[in-house]
Amino acid sequence: MSGEHTRTGRDERGFTLLELLVGLGILAMVLAVIAPLANRTRTSMELRSTAFDIASSMRNARAAAQTSNAEQALVIDVSSRLLWTEGQSLRKALPRRFGMTLDLPVAERVSSNAGRMRFFPDGSASGGKVVLREGGRIATVFVNWLNGDVQVQWSR
Repeated sequence: MSGEHTRTGRDERGFTLLELLVGLGILAMVLAVIAPLANRTRTSMELRSTAFDIASSMRNARAAAQTSNAEQALVIDVSSRLLWTEGQSLRKALPRRFGMTLDLPVAERVSSNAGRMRFFPDGSASGGKVVLREGGRIATVFVNWLNGDVQVQWSR
């Protein structure tokens, strides 16, 4: 019997069907817990990104006013969700999924759903704020009228 090999034990290479089903069940439970958390994080990141995008546009308008020594106005239309610099045809679309409100001086209202923030060559601005809401999260972009400083604040 020198060339024969007899198998007396089980082959231990691989998994049984029961082991695979238990592993898939554990994986499904982990995904059920993680998926909602990942979705909330994504929504929070979109809100943050939109707020920073608006703040960046405001800072660019302020810098352009100081550089060109001419007033620059940034127009925000809440109903159509557009943002643009007055006198330019390029318009930036803002996400519709967020609630959005403008708090501006009455003189800066263009319509009931739109207004502008003016930035002056000396660095000052007309002031105001844009508030973005998603669920319980709120992002507010403030423009200080005195020095034209733009800040973003978060609250829940």
